[in-house]
Amino acid sequence: MGDFLIKNRLVLAKEETTSGTDASPTPSANAVLCEEPRVAPNMELERTNEVTGSLDSMQSIVGGGYVEHSQRIFAKGSGTPGTAPEMDPYLKAGALGLTTLAAASTGTAQAGAAAAITLAVGAPSTDLKGFVIVTTGGTGSGQTRVITAYDTTTKVADVYPDWDTEPDATTTYSVKAGNLYVPASTALKTITSYVYQKNSSTGNAILKKLLGGAANIAFAVQTRQTGRFTFTVRGMLSDPEDVANPAAGVFDATRPRPLRDADAFLDGTRVCFRNFTLDWGNVLTQADCPGAIYGYDPARVTDRRPTGRINPQMKTLSERNAWADMVAGTTKPIWLNWGEVDGNRISIFIPAIAYTGNEEEDLDGIAADGLPFEAVGPDSWIYLLFW
Repeated sequence: MGDFLIKNRLVLAKEETTSGTDASPTPSANAVLCEEPRVAPNMELERTNEVTGSLDSMQSIVGGGYVEHSQRIFAKGSGTPGTAPEMDPYLKAGALGLTTLAAASTGTAQAGAAAAITLAVGAPSTDLKGFVIVTTGGTGSGQTRVITAYDTTTKVADVYPDWDTEPDATTTYSVKAGNLYVPASTALKTITSYVYQKNSSTGNAILKKLLGGAANIAFAVQTRQTGRFTFTVRGMLSDPEDVANPAAGVFDATRPRPLRDADAFLDGTRVCFRNFTLDWGNVLTQADCPGAIYGYDPARVTDRRPTGRINPQMKTLSERNAWADMVAGTTKPIWLNWGEVDGNRISIFIPAIAYTGNEEEDLDGIAADGLPFEAVGPDSWIYLLFW
């Protein structure tokens, strides 16, 4: 007898050492807290049309296929600055490369400018673009900005938006520890995904595996609410298995934070909006392989076109002329940064978005601009930081 309850499902994910080879994730090390996990096998049927002496058709032949695992994961950090979030395997499967600043880089600035700061001589020699810097003392103390460019030789860091008060040689700062995910085109990763349907009665659980998984990533957030990532992972199909009920999953204790008291800037000025969405636009492809059990190789990300949408409150054309910007192909930077505690903050910085539409919206009687956009590359289109 079985008693399979929806809430009893358990999801595990782990980066593969060899693409398509089971990474054997465990509940103690690789459990991921998520909403509504779904397993969707996509089987290919071959329909024949033999002549049988009647109008009836013969049974279809089940050929090969692939499988998709999808789930929603709340936008949250690990709770520890410099330690990757639970969703790390999914982000890597989405063709994102990881740069980790394990500890904050602090010091006294050598100089400042309207949109730059020269870090101390001993500042990191690795690229800090996409990391967050906070001024902690001296002139201009208490400002938070995102680094948009960094010269590892001169230690000059450009920031967005411009400083309210320019730092100088008395300013102390902290480049915050964090895990930065940026779109990559080489050294791409795949993952193994397990979905257990645990048996709350007697008997075995059912395990559904995906190997060689690559992912598309989508994100949505509304002001005063928590953001959610949706991961759609495609990969090699395995037969379901009867297995013993797994041990309880071990999750981090961090809870997501709503989008409020945030840094929200569009084209250098603060912006008020209700909804923000982002889709990395990954194209997932599996090559044919007759030697594979269901005829497909591991999945790969073969193309991407990031798009999104924001609906800021309407302004005069002299303040924001989205129509003219769209027609002219003028790009704008956008930055969202929220969370109250280090280790559970999120920064999303897109250096250049191009509007692809200009729609009027009604936000409970308040006029807003509905602005679909595309993120313009190839300058590492989206900087996603957990800090």
